[in-house]
Amino acid sequence: MTLAYWDRPLDFPSIRPQGTGLLVLLTIGCGMGFLLFGYDQGVMGGLIGGESFLSQFPTLATNATLLGFVVAVYEIGALFGSLFASFYGDTLGRRKALILGCSFAFVGGAIQGGCENVAMLIVFRIFTGLGIGVLTSLLPAFHAECAPARYRGSIVLLDLVMCASGLTISFWLTYGMSFVPGHAQWRFPLSFQAIFPLIVLFIVAFLPDSPRWLAAQGRIDESREVLIRYNGEAVGLEILNEIETALALESSVEVARWSDAFKPNGQCFRYRTLLAMGALFAQQATGVNMISYYSTTIFTDSVGLSRNLSLLLSGVNGINSLLFVSISCAFLIDRVGRVRLMWSTAAVQAVFMAVMAGVLQKTVPSKGEGIVGATMLFLFYSTFSAGWLGPSWLYGSEISPLATRSAAASLASVSNWIWNFVVVMIVPKAFQNIGAYFYIVFAIGNALLVPLLYFCFPETARLSLEEIDSLFVDGKVHVRRSPREPVRGGAFVEMHAQREKVERGEQNMVENAKVEV
Repeated sequence: MTLAYWDRPLDFPSIRPQGTGLLVLLTIGCGMGFLLFGYDQGVMGGLIGGESFLSQFPTLATNATLLGFVVAVYEIGALFGSLFASFYGDTLGRRKALILGCSFAFVGGAIQGGCENVAMLIVFRIFTGLGIGVLTSLLPAFHAECAPARYRGSIVLLDLVMCASGLTISFWLTYGMSFVPGHAQWRFPLSFQAIFPLIVLFIVAFLPDSPRWLAAQGRIDESREVLIRYNGEAVGLEILNEIETALALESSVEVARWSDAFKPNGQCFRYRTLLAMGALFAQQATGVNMISYYSTTIFTDSVGLSRNLSLLLSGVNGINSLLFVSISCAFLIDRVGRVRLMWSTAAVQAVFMAVMAGVLQKTVPSKGEGIVGATMLFLFYSTFSAGWLGPSWLYGSEISPLATRSAAASLASVSNWIWNFVVVMIVPKAFQNIGAYFYIVFAIGNALLVPLLYFCFPETARLSLEEIDSLFVDGKVHVRRSPREPVRGGAFVEMHAQREKVERGEQNMVENAKVEV
């Protein structure tokens, strides 16, 4: 079976979803991909200190550098997966590239649980990372390109709710399996991750490709059909007009290659690519993956708790993260805005990191110092989940123009994985050499992010993807700072106003029909 087989979705007229049903299916598929992402981020942290795991891989118990590499090498695979998505995300289309990514993730996850030595573990963690890199590069863009503008912020953020769910599942599964004797204690959690890409693969097989990608390939009839399936006929045709206008503008600057995303032009392609990459670099500069990957180790070594209690608290921290990202999804992301959430929470996170550096200096902290340190860790992760987990990924998926969206999203993911690897790789050695002083690095990082985000990152909340283009005109950037701040006038704004009239008209027709019935 070749990739050409997957050029169009599996179609059964009797169960052909449309409207809300199709959007729900899309959201579940994208969400399961991010659930896998979250699960992979948390699962190793709960295993690396276990007796059974270390008895199978004894060199990891004595070599902090090798331990950091085994945990972080997954990011190397994800980096190359992101690069693959950069080159082929537009050539293959969203669906076919995602199907390849799911295949890599399934094979790598299934075999990790059967590894017999460190070399084998490294190879198949890279394999899993390849799949994750493709999924995290293309799923946000795929979701954003298909979702109606009025729901886009909230439903794309649901992907990150699923990421937090995956992290929580990994924490609690490793905690539960810690009571199981033998190598099943670590083999089952590693193999369990293979279930998630299978689910994504099954759902993607039934989804149509991105209507914006189809239009960019000249497949206008297919794009129209998909837009109507998602939005209804009147709104779908209006959106198609916007897409064709955007394509006409982008064709005037002769963008032909993904590398052109770094070329300056009237629509600020280079600046927008750097914004997409910068959002995920900034996420890593907060220090979150030190907590995500090593929370159990921090509770054990820095705070001085038992391994059993450390695993339990990591599970509670996962639930805490899920709660706060859900609150952000429901109430904050579109009301407060993406950028405002990021810079305001970065300011608070700098304080939490500074306090942790102050109270966890001793090799064995006092009970009071341990409580304060653990509290700061919980508060940091709660704040990050509300202000960063969703907005940083969402921002990168929507700030770029259609012509470079796939490349920019993939390059943003590359930025994320490079810095993710650096952080995860150096943490064990850094704690071994300088201890709690390492928290100061991230306290400074969070503080520096505040002015950078405020002055350089335009707010995108409550704008359609085409209206975001109007923030970048004639080589100039309009740094919009509030979701309520209007965009400049122009064709996109007029079309948006017309679409709102159509939507209100359709809603009134439905309400009148209900009254007549």
